[in-house]
Amino acid sequence: MKKLRILIVLSLFAGALSAQENNFLLYSFKGNVSVIENKVESKAKVGKSLGASSTLKVPAGSMVTLICNEAAMFTLNKPGTYNLKNFGDSCRVSSNSVSANYVKYVWAQMTKPTGSAGSNRKAYMNTVGAVARSMNNVWIDPRLDTVNYAGGDFPLSWKSYAEAKDFEFSLFSADNISTPFFTTFVSKLKIPIPSIATKIKPGTSYFWTAAIKGEENEEMKVLNYVSKETFAGVLENIKSQGTPFEGPAEQAYRIAFMLEDAHYLSEAYQYYSKAAVADPTNALYRSTLMSFKKDYEIK
Repeated sequence: MKKLRILIVLSLFAGALSAQENNFLLYSFKGNVSVIENKVESKAKVGKSLGASSTLKVPAGSMVTLICNEAAMFTLNKPGTYNLKNFGDSCRVSSNSVSANYVKYVWAQMTKPTGSAGSNRKAYMNTVGAVARSMNNVWIDPRLDTVNYAGGDFPLSWKSYAEAKDFEFSLFSADNISTPFFTTFVSKLKIPIPSIATKIKPGTSYFWTAAIKGEENEEMKVLNYVSKETFAGVLENIKSQGTPFEGPAEQAYRIAFMLEDAHYLSEAYQYYSKAAVADPTNALYRSTLMSFKKDYEIK
């Protein structure tokens, strides 16, 4: 009976050790980093999944950043041979970690076997807007509930449940949402923000809506015209949240994700485009850019 108890305890202990084994994802690297698995050495590749038994070889002048267990991100920036089983402490999320939502998102996208990569970004974002229910024939995506805009070519868009050829776009000041100070008619289901830029002032918030010509739409959305100086501060803060090393493509992609989460959609589009150009072989970056353009009616 005593031996049986010992065997049970040992089995539970072994199971606990097994459950604590860490998994890693190669997020970004620079130089001739290589991976050793089952005594076979191969070149590092962004998005590669690694187990605790894997080894990384980091030559002088090279760096590599890993994601561990979906939540933590850390960088190896000194030359050496690293057994990943020794990095359990690095798998703990610290207060200065990159956005946990972003790390979980990248892990999910790079490890899932099927599905359209980059299409479910909003599931990992904090501020995606509430679903609006209205009785009119025009519907505006909740992702456009609030748009922070500092510059660039980006449209405000909507969908129509009825066949219509003309739509009325209206702008309201924050202190008078009963009467629009600007209206225009368009034949498309969107209007480029640059086309109304002369009607709005940086540092000011507005409301907007769209309706079929001759109808009304009480659903209002917010457009914050942010000054260049304010956006520069936002961008600098986002850039500072990166790891000790990110490749140009990885940094651009992270910035884009965080800008989109902060409702800087025009600026996010610019950085998703930068990521896709910086690493054209990365399917996630290409797919996300295509998904973003589809979501926001960018042609």
